[in-house]
This record gives sequence, C-alpha cells and structure tokens, in this order.
Amino acid sequence: MLNCRACLWQCVQPFDRPAHLQRLRHNVNPLLRQSQQRLQSTDVRKTSTRPHYLTKVEKLSNSRNEPWQNSAVAENQKKRERAAMRQSSSADVIASVERRETPNLMKLGKRDTRMSETDWNRRKRELRFLQDPLDLAQFVQAELRKERVEEMKQLVRMASHSMPCVVSWNHIIDHYLAKSKVGDALKVYNDMKKRAQFPDSYTYTILLRGLSINAQTSGVLERALSVYHSLYAPNSRVAPSIIHTNAALRVCARALDMDALWGIAAKIPEKGPAAANATTYNTIINAIRQTMLLNRPSGESVEEAAARKERSITEARRLWEDIAGKWREADLVIDEELVCSMGRLLLLGARPRDWDDVLSLIEQTMDIPRLVPRLGTPERKEAGFPQLRAPNVPDDYKFDDDHLAPGQPETRGQEFLPFTGSLAKHLAFVKPDNNTLSLIQEACLKIAAPRAAQKYWDMLSDQYNITPDVNNLNHQLRNLRQNRASAAAVELLQKDLMDKGVKPPPGTFRIAMSTCVRDKNNHNSFKHGSQILHFMNEVYPDVDAKTVGMYADLANTFPLAKGQDLIDALTNLYPIVKNLRIQMGIATEGVFGTEKPKRRAPYLTGEARQDALAAIRKVYGVYDRLLMSNLIAEEQKRDFKKERASLSAFILKETEKHHDRKIEKKMQDLDRHEKESSDEFDQHSYLADEAEKGEEQAAPEGSNEKRTWRDHASDDSRGSWRTRNAQPADQRKPWSNRLYSSPYN
Repeated sequence: MLNCRACLWQCVQPFDRPAHLQRLRHNVNPLLRQSQQRLQSTDVRKTSTRPHYLTKVEKLSNSRNEPWQNSAVAENQKKRERAAMRQSSSADVIASVERRETPNLMKLGKRDTRMSETDWNRRKRELRFLQDPLDLAQFVQAELRKERVEEMKQLVRMASHSMPCVVSWNHIIDHYLAKSKVGDALKVYNDMKKRAQFPDSYTYTILLRGLSINAQTSGVLERALSVYHSLYAPNSRVAPSIIHTNAALRVCARALDMDALWGIAAKIPEKGPAAANATTYNTIINAIRQTMLLNRPSGESVEEAAARKERSITEARRLWEDIAGKWREADLVIDEELVCSMGRLLLLGARPRDWDDVLSLIEQTMDIPRLVPRLGTPERKEAGFPQLRAPNVPDDYKFDDDHLAPGQPETRGQEFLPFTGSLAKHLAFVKPDNNTLSLIQEACLKIAAPRAAQKYWDMLSDQYNITPDVNNLNHQLRNLRQNRASAAAVELLQKDLMDKGVKPPPGTFRIAMSTCVRDKNNHNSFKHGSQILHFMNEVYPDVDAKTVGMYADLANTFPLAKGQDLIDALTNLYPIVKNLRIQMGIATEGVFGTEKPKRRAPYLTGEARQDALAAIRKVYGVYDRLLMSNLIAEEQKRDFKKERASLSAFILKETEKHHDRKIEKKMQDLDRHEKESSDEFDQHSYLADEAEKGEEQAAPEGSNEKRTWRDHASDDSRGSWRTRNAQPADQRKPWSNRLYSSPYN
C-alpha cells in the first residue's frame, strides 16, 4: 500500500513524458488544462531514459549505419532536395534581375521562332549595354565589318521593339548593296517597314545609290523606279530631294532607258530645294551621249545615223539654254564636269558647227577667249582658215546655211554665245583644269586648227597653271601629227615627259613616231624618230613592237635617206631585234654571245606576238633597202648580209611555227567537233546492230570473216536491197493476185 501522496504521484507519471511538458503541481488535476492535453496527444512519445532491452532494429535506426541512409534512394532524394533549393534560389535571382532589367529589354516580347534560345540570350546580353540608338548604330556598323550580318539583323529586330533604330537598318542595307546583294537589301528594307521603323531620307538615298552601282543586275531599274515613285505617295513620310532624283536618274542612264529618265526629269520642280543642280544636268547629258553611241539600230545608213545624232544634239542644245538661263540668274552653279560633258557631246555631232561650238562653250562658261573665229563668219575667211573638208560628214550637214533661208531663222549656236555687258561681271566662271585642256585639244583637232591648239596649250599651262597629264600630251601630239610637226613632238616629249620623269603608256610613243612618219619629207624627221626611239628605250626595258615597226617604216620610206642614215637605223634596231626575240621566247642567249639575260622578259602571245614578227619583217626590209642599193660599198655589205641571212632564217622558222600552230589548232577543233558529234545519240543505230547480227547468223561456221555494214560513203555499186534481191520479171507474182485489195479500187 502507498500511504504517501508523493509516492502515489510518482507511480501514476509515465516514463516517457515529454521534456517540454510543464511540471504540474501535485494538487492540480492535469485534465483541466486542455492545451497540455493536446500536446500530450500529438507529440511523439520518447522515453527519457533508454531501456536496456533495445532491439537491433532500434539500434540501427538511431545509428549512421542505417540501411536507408546508405541506400541509393536516399542519396537521390538528397540530390533532388539540393537541386530544388538551388532552383528556387536561381529563380529568385532571375526574378530580381528582371525587376532590375533595362527598359529596352522589358519590351522585347516573345522570342522569334527563327532564333535559337542561345542567340536570343546573346542578343539580350548585347542589348543590355546598347540602350542608346547611337551606340547601337556604331556597334552594328563595327560588327558588319566582321561579316556578322545575321547576328546584327537579329539584334536590330529585337531593338526595334523598344527604340528607333533606323540608322542601324540603314547600315545593314548599305552593307548588302555594297556586296551587290540587291534582293537581300530590299528584303531588309521591307522588314524595317513592317517593324514600324519608317525609312528616312538617308534610307532612300542609300537604296537608290546602291541600285545605281548595281545597274548590271536584272530588274534593278524597275525596283529603283518603284522606290523613287513611292516618295510621291500621299502617305510618304519623306519628301523627295534632288539627291534622290539624281540617284534615280543615274540608274535610268546606266540602263539606257531614256523614257524612264525623261519621266523622272519631268517631275523636277523649277525652284526650291528639289530643283535640278549641276549633277542632274550632267547625268542627263551623259545619258544622251551614251544613248547616241550605244543605241544604234542595226543596218543603219550614214544619213540615218546623222539624222539620229542631229536629234540628240538638238535636244542637248535646248537643255543647255535652260542651264545657261539658270546660271545667268544665279539659280545654278555649274562646274567643269558639266561643261566638259556638254562639249564632248557636241564633238559627236554630225555637223562641223557642233565641233566649232565647243570653243564658244568654253568662252561662255570659262571666259577663255576664242583663238579661232566662229565657223561661217566673215572673220574666219579673213583670217585665212581653209574650209573644212569633213570627208565623213554627209553633204547635207557640211554647210550651215539655214540662216540664209527666207524668214531669217536664228543662226545655229546662239545658245553658246558669251554674255556681255554688266551681267558678265557678276557671273561665277568655271575654273579650267586638265579635262578642259583635253576637250580644247580635241576640238581643235576636229576643226583642223593645230596652231590654235598650240596657243591654247601655252595659255592654259602658263596663265592658268595647269600641269598637263598623259591624256593632254596624247591630244597635243595628235595635233602636232596633223600639222606634221615632228620637231615639236620631240620637244614636247623631252620637256613634259623625260625631264619630269613621267612614264607614259606605249601609245604615247606610237603617236609621236607616227608624227615622224607623217613628216617624212622633212630632212630631220629621221633624226627625230631616232630620238623618240631612244626615249622609249630609256623608259621601257622591253620595247614596243608597233613603235619599232613605225620606225622601220620611216627608214624604208624616208626619201632623203643616205647610206649612213640606214646604217644608223640598223645600228639602233640591232639590240631592239634581240629584245623582241627574247620577248618571243626564241633567243635563249643574251645580246652578247653566251651571256644569259639578267631578267625574264614577258612572253608575247597572240596579237602581240604577230606585231613583234611584223616589226622584225620591216627591219628585214631595211636590210634589203641597204643591200639592194648603191648607197654603200660592197665591202661594207658583208656583215649586213650575215645579219640579214640570220634574220631571214628566224622569220622563216617563226612563220612555219605559226603555220603549224594554226594547223594544229584546226585539227584540235576538228577532233573536238567529231567527238562531240559522236557522243550524240544515233536514232538509227539499231539498224546497224540488227544487220550485223543477221550477217553473223548467215555466215558459215568456219568462216572468220565478218560482213560489214555499208555506209553512205561506200564505193559499193551493188545497189539497194530492191535491186539486189529482185527476181526475174517472169517469176514475179502479178499485183492482182494479192490476198487483199486496196480500199481505193
């Protein structure tokens, strides 16, 4: 019996009471505290003191060697828990980054399906640091130089959602047009409009200029006209400027479509920022000139060609009236390019008046006085100028006497007369340059005024301080050739080429040498030709064959030649012939015996080789002239005969080689043609196969001979199968005994 209350209390307390349960007083009933009752009912009961009789399972469950702890399933759960924790933390980071995202990335929208997720994230990282349109445009331009075109297109498409980036689109269009990818450029142009990136004035300028530099592509003209005429649409945001008009005109000019060109020119206003400038008129004039030269109908007669040129020149003269009027009113600034374009168009005219008006044009626009009186004026007759022969001009266009007709029509060329009075003091004249000098020289050549050409040359080179270039020298040499001034040609080469160290093309020496050939009646012309040949040897290590041939012609046709002159000519030509043989690949030794050449000369082929051989033949003619004449003694002819014999053997050998090459080439062409024809399918080849098969069957068994199929070129006169296999007439069946009758009987 338990007599003490304390002992009784200890007996009723459980052994596994939880530690957090408050100790109640002995005199308090625990059932009165409901919260403590709830704790007792829900808590896991654990004994405070471990009993000594624990089982093995209980021991393993409380140790580290528990099978669950060491199992793969538990390890997999731990990995998944760690991954879930990391994912939740990264999601929180991404959410925080998105909350802090730049404004241009907050409006990107959904990813384009044409882009991979990797590219999308890369472009987003790039856009995070490109929030300004200027920075974006500079970045796109720099990356396009690295040929990252597709990446930049993706970047600009994404940036179009949040900022205006027309400049970046312009860079991409410009890149495509520079690479001659017209179709891709127009796709980008349409793509930018779909994304609410409206093209600006520079976009249309880049498009039209890019189309003009790719005018060789098919369909460019139609696309350029479509882009240009869209500027005049009612909903167009860009007003057309003269820059757009000039670019469109350039496309039409290169396409040789004058109808489209005049259609665009008709829309040009007279006043304002869109009015025509010097570039506009220059483009139109050059288009007229190209059309005159290239759009020539087949089978056109001389009179029809002259009439067509006359129409073009008349059209250009009317246009110049408009140009001169605007220039006089200070509404237009003209330049040298425009003046020279008009002048070169006049030089293509069918009338001598057109050629003469070039000098009036120069006087009107550059204030350079005419040194030749106008054609058809009394001053020209008084100056003693002969009448132009113009052998290639039709008779209807040689004389300009229309002003003598009843009604007194205006004299042709009034639009090029210079302005006089106080108005001339306020005009901004054009400054001449090398292009003007060439134009004047060419005009003087056509109107046969070589003395005036020399005066113009001295005036422009001295007063206007123009340094002549190679083109100017060639035109001046042509005028000297027309005047048979070989001495002046040598002086010009010495002063403007050799003293200044200028290396002209071979054509310059050809023109100079032809001047000496034309001036062959001059007793100093042969000496001048030798000087020109010496100049060429100083400039070029390898001589020009055509110039050498002209010098040999001069030696052959020089009427005042003496024996010493021909000897000097052959002395000058001896090393030159050696050089030509080296260029032809014949001579393997140097000029002096067995010495090898120090450099490799260019190997002549084709037409250049034939020119060299023709020059050597002409040199051989100089030997003939010297040896067949009595200009030197017989004792002196011995060495020249040896050289002549050697040259004759070389010419014969090279001629035979050339003939063999021609025959070999013909044979190769014939073999190639036969091979191509044999490769073609023969629709009747089965006849030959069947015939051969039948002949094999008909041949005796012991016979090794095989019958051949007769071709059309055979000499066999046995006739056709009807004549060979036909029976005699008395053994033939009559036609009436046929098994069937004709339906027409």
